[in-house]
Amino acid sequence: MKKKLLNAFIPALIVSIASSAVLANITMDERTIPTPVGISSEMANVIEKRVHPPVMPVPESTEAWLAFQSQFNMAGIELAQKGMDRLGVTYEAKSYAGVDTFFVTPKELSPEYQGKWLIHLHGGAFVFGGGESALREAAWIAGGLGAQVISIDYRKPPLHPFPAALEDTVAVWKELMKTQKPEATAIFGTSAGGNLTLATVLKLQQMGLPTPGAIYAGTPVTDLKLTSDSWYTMKGLDPLGQREGLIQATIDLYADGEGLANPLLSPIYAEIEDFPPTLFLTGTRDLLLSDTVRMHRLLRSADVETLLHVYDGQSHADYMAGLLADVPESDDAIREIGLFFNKHLK
Repeated sequence: MKKKLLNAFIPALIVSIASSAVLANITMDERTIPTPVGISSEMANVIEKRVHPPVMPVPESTEAWLAFQSQFNMAGIELAQKGMDRLGVTYEAKSYAGVDTFFVTPKELSPEYQGKWLIHLHGGAFVFGGGESALREAAWIAGGLGAQVISIDYRKPPLHPFPAALEDTVAVWKELMKTQKPEATAIFGTSAGGNLTLATVLKLQQMGLPTPGAIYAGTPVTDLKLTSDSWYTMKGLDPLGQREGLIQATIDLYADGEGLANPLLSPIYAEIEDFPPTLFLTGTRDLLLSDTVRMHRLLRSADVETLLHVYDGQSHADYMAGLLADVPESDDAIREIGLFFNKHLK
């Protein structure tokens, strides 16, 4: 009996190996995905109680986009306020270098961050997450590290497509460098903010300007051409949803006809010779897992000092759950970011 099974298995294995280099589509049966066993009870609670949002229709006019943008941001503003109240973080809205910004201050300033500001670029698919909604990650980092943060409320589509956001980030960087050394400064952001963090460094290099002492890019979208594996494998599992529909529409809106292989849109296509030390965060259920992994490997191919932390069971940006509650994995992410910054910011 065992011999028969072996005889049936070996030819199939040989065929599989022989055809592994051939591009093929794989259709999977419907599956039930259990809660991971290796995570904290707090993170399990986040995963099990999460409601996957419905597929949203794509706005069909500038006015509809603006209305949807405002409505979308309201939920983020409420979360940001709850997080700031919980962490004791305060902020002041300012026009800095002609750009709308929030200067975010922790309840207690850590000695490592005395006299320095970190720069934050918010996420939101390039279109959403503006206004006080931008303060969610900024508050999480400010409260977790005891650091002062300048969160940039960069211009966004539909009124301001690429490269407006990059123009704003560069303007803030140049202004801050009048009073702070680049090697003492970090830029960070998640999702679209991770993309803009990487793209800002590339733009600074193009302009011959000094670059940060370190950056942190959380689950960044690095390839807008829809070639990364996890766009397909995590579809429906990550609450972020799917590339088709709204996310694709935001990318089209942001790119505004610019070729998606432009490294300032898709950093994965950059020719890297040198780059600041970079920390990446992602999770095993993250829709942008492959984008993150590919960018990490690109930097490593250029011998850039870079760390990649992949959290078990986490979907897109789940590591920020600590904004609203005590979650061990979120504490661990803050610890890793702090260790990385402390090592590289001079």
